[in-house]
Amino acid sequence: MQILAIIVFFISISALLVWFFIKNDRGDKEPISVLWKAGIIGFLGFIGAGLIESWIIPESHLSPKTSSIGISFFTYVLVGAIEESLKFLPLAIYIYKKKYFNEHTDGIIYFAIAGIGFGIPENIAYSIISGAPAGMIRLILLPIFHAATAAIVGYFLIKVKIDKKPWYTVGLAFLLVVMIHGLFDFCLSTQNPSLIMVSVLITFTVSIMLFVLFFKASNLDKKAGLYRRKK
Repeated sequence: MQILAIIVFFISISALLVWFFIKNDRGDKEPISVLWKAGIIGFLGFIGAGLIESWIIPESHLSPKTSSIGISFFTYVLVGAIEESLKFLPLAIYIYKKKYFNEHTDGIIYFAIAGIGFGIPENIAYSIISGAPAGMIRLILLPIFHAATAAIVGYFLIKVKIDKKPWYTVGLAFLLVVMIHGLFDFCLSTQNPSLIMVSVLITFTVSIMLFVLFFKASNLDKKAGLYRRKK
């Protein structure tokens, strides 16, 4: 029963986040079918990441107790690179040249939904496999983590398309979220209270960044005359 309640909370938080973005999007209405595709791409990314990680990453490398700190940290950065790549690259390739990918907020909305598509099954899987206590921890720390990290890179991608920013800015944003992701996972794996607080700070910061970038993108759309409908 506890697991079911945790799963319902994960889905509810994700649904509220999507509702919030759609309600506060002042530009052209995004195609519902494409929003679903973004979520499906994220879900497929979760499956792909699981397969790749199980294939190339020894489980012993995931704990500082069974490997050196350096190897464990590098392993978690690799995990971050795999997961962020599979959330971002397929959707970026699919959506970049589409006509409806034409507003600053689109970089947040579509990629956040891809992150949700990745994060929901991951959180559910961990909750079922590791039990309710692990699920509660993830409910506190990770409800929108994947959405936030994907959206950060998505924001810089849309700025390349609209504002003609250089492509290396997307690469730098991607490297940043990979390192953030890896550091978050590594600190959490140590079970050290001080380092766990670093993970808490990271997830709090990226969650705030998600909303900061969304409202910044909304203001950029307004200045660029991209608003199409009133509040």
